[in-house]
Amino acid sequence: MRFEILLTALLFFGGTCLTGYAVRRLLKLKKEGIVCSIVVGALCWWALMELILVPMTMKLASFSSFVVVYSAVVALFTLAGLFCWQDILDDLKTFAENWKQYLTLGHLAALLLIVFELWFLHHHMYLEWDETGTPLEFDKRYVLSLWPIYYAWLSKLTGVAATVMAHTIMPWLMIPLAYMVYILIGKRLYEDDVQLKGMFLALAVLVHLYMSGEHTTGLSFLTITPWVGKGILAAIILPALFYWLLRAMRDGGARNWIMLGVTGLGGCLTSSMGIMLTPLFVGIAVFLLTLQKRQLRYLAYGILSCLPCILLGLYYIRLTH
Repeated sequence: MRFEILLTALLFFGGTCLTGYAVRRLLKLKKEGIVCSIVVGALCWWALMELILVPMTMKLASFSSFVVVYSAVVALFTLAGLFCWQDILDDLKTFAENWKQYLTLGHLAALLLIVFELWFLHHHMYLEWDETGTPLEFDKRYVLSLWPIYYAWLSKLTGVAATVMAHTIMPWLMIPLAYMVYILIGKRLYEDDVQLKGMFLALAVLVHLYMSGEHTTGLSFLTITPWVGKGILAAIILPALFYWLLRAMRDGGARNWIMLGVTGLGGCLTSSMGIMLTPLFVGIAVFLLTLQKRQLRYLAYGILSCLPCILLGLYYIRLTH
């Protein structure tokens, strides 16, 4: 199983990293680092899956057909990232020159806590008790948020059973990815203070580990069930929305609003709650920003970034009524 974990991690982090470099080159997101590339790549993978999966589901296409189409699209984006080798070398050079800044007490504490979290989940797996075997009517909202297809796709590529992929391998992908998002947030909040960046990351890990209390809260999803779509929404998508909102509010630029929209679309794949929460979260933020700046363009940008979620929400209403 260690080989399967390593293989899947190499596929996921390697592919998302190269995809992220390709998207960064397209959006002119320069000098953002390898962590940003992985996060951007993962968000783009999920947004692409939502774009491809929903129409194919409505057309009753087979899973095998989806695997072929989606794999081809992901492969194209990954191969495109190979042409960004100069950007990769620049980021590696920058990291080699500044690696000592990641050896603060906060960063080391965060690393130890993350390792403990992975160890704990690996040795104390949580299994949900809602699988009774009783036939239930299929909820139509899941047609628009088929997150299990994502790890089914990974299991198809690696030859690992989908259940094993979800419960055993996915935590090794999603937990590091979640804290990469917090690294990016800390980098934006405390641009000139390395110590505070480490303390912020350590605090984020502590909050997820020890301040939950209920098995269904957003804070405990990452530690207990990091393969569940709602958990991905709470632990990765919503913090990523905050990150791109923070960038858009401070720096402006179409590229940040585009990534905000990509993140929202990826959130729609993880859970039907993402279809509702993204416009709500972004809408409140841009409304307050519009009042502060007294410029309606922020409200317009926010609406455009939420347009995929709004359209899927309208389609859901059509499906259920």
